[in-house]
Amino acid sequence: MASETVTDVERRGITGHGWVSAALAGIVGGIAFGAMMQLMMPDVLEMAIPSLYGLGPGLAVGWLVHLFHSAAFGLVYAAIVRLDALAAYANRVTTGAGLGVAYGVLVWLFAASVVMPLWVGAVLPMNPPVPDFNPASLVGHAVFGVLLGALYPLLAARV
Repeated sequence: MASETVTDVERRGITGHGWVSAALAGIVGGIAFGAMMQLMMPDVLEMAIPSLYGLGPGLAVGWLVHLFHSAAFGLVYAAIVRLDALAAYANRVTTGAGLGVAYGVLVWLFAASVVMPLWVGAVLPMNPPVPDFNPASLVGHAVFGVLLGALYPLLAARV
């Protein structure tokens, strides 16, 4: 809009430090989720996740791809919580953690339960169920989300 000032646009945007904070918070959440996945669902981490990109099985490759996804989903979270209706909540640790849990559940519902099984089925001779409502995956995504949402405002204040 022509009547917007630079300050209005900057307030709705995310600075370079905000993006870094979002990616780092996503990676920390991804490390916690990945540790859970390695214990509860090792085949997903070692085989299914690398196969999304045509890569062979391997724990290190699975971790690398998983952490890339974690950073990317952290960036998406930051973009969403910049909306005026959410920004005040995302800037506090407690309410940010709540937003993060909700976000983690939504990521599980759409990306992990629908998109990933469709993608795996397209690149491998497997037929995973669609949707794949795996409760262990739900818990992992909730842990990812709570850490992402709680750490994002802390890191944004320090980075």
